[in-house]
Amino acid sequence: MKKQDIENVELGHRQLLFDFEKDKAKEQAVVMSCIKNQIEKYGYVVLDEFVQYVREVHDLLDFTIIQNVFWLAEDLKFHFRVDEKNLVPHKVKQALIQSIEQSVKIVPNKSVTNSVFQDVKHLYQELSEEKGFDDCDDQYEFARLLAKKIKGWEVILKSCKSAAQKPFFPCEKEIDDCIRFIKKISVKLDSFSLINAFYDNKKRVLKLSDDVKIISEFYTQHIDFWKSLIQSFEAFNDNLSEFIKDADIVAGFEKLKQILSSSAPYNMIAEAKTLQKKMTQQCRVALSAIIDNMIEETKAHLDAHKAGQDLRNKSLYSLRTIKKRVSEAKNIKSMNLCLIDAEEKLDVFWDEIKT
Repeated sequence: MKKQDIENVELGHRQLLFDFEKDKAKEQAVVMSCIKNQIEKYGYVVLDEFVQYVREVHDLLDFTIIQNVFWLAEDLKFHFRVDEKNLVPHKVKQALIQSIEQSVKIVPNKSVTNSVFQDVKHLYQELSEEKGFDDCDDQYEFARLLAKKIKGWEVILKSCKSAAQKPFFPCEKEIDDCIRFIKKISVKLDSFSLINAFYDNKKRVLKLSDDVKIISEFYTQHIDFWKSLIQSFEAFNDNLSEFIKDADIVAGFEKLKQILSSSAPYNMIAEAKTLQKKMTQQCRVALSAIIDNMIEETKAHLDAHKAGQDLRNKSLYSLRTIKKRVSEAKNIKSMNLCLIDAEEKLDVFWDEIKT
């Protein structure tokens, strides 16, 4: 074998071009047939010896043989052993790139008992949302379905993980626990180990499936609302709480904080939406009253300083415009910005009235 051939081996998702699909399928069938033949004779196959054997018998290129061996291993038709340890194709490729002399064995997958196989198939049917699931009788093909299911769960969890690490976003611990469990049951991807892993952890696998579904639904269906909820809480907490002392509003935001701090807020979404709507309206009324007070105080100071009409019109118009913005604001964050703007206008007004 040449190091160059190993480096050129493709792993992961593959899509055969239509023009060459039949030829590649034939090549793979030849390689698989040779593996079965050699395993029946010797119990296992040494990769470099196997490449030489197939080349001499079937006149295939070394790279073609090696590529198909790795593809078949990815499809869980058999597994690799290096230094008496099972290794996935990616690890075997790395080992051979580091040392092309590394001995790699192709070892047959063991079969689980029929009772275990049937039990895990029933489990898969519970887990799968696929319509018309083909009741697979080939353990190797079935193990591929299990591996695909695990990979799908892992992809979903990792896509949610970055958001879950932010303040007030739930499930970070649950996501980490799920990912750890996935790694535990998929540490060996040969069909025997994978089917047994599902069988030995049936209850935990069902819980994992439920957890992934709940987490996924939250981060796909409710993420935008949750962001707006956090913005509402932070806007009130950072600035508005200094001005709005209404006990009912303060209590509402304490309840909002409890919901945001919950480790499992999935069943609180409807309550949170109702609460946010209520808090938004209460803050709108309270802020309108605060700006009304600003307008009255401004009028009083303008009268006391006998301010000119231009300053009077400019100052009062600015505050009345901001009050209108509050009445039209769709969220508490926007109202908070209105209040900040009103305070800045007042600062400018005080500077001008002093001069």
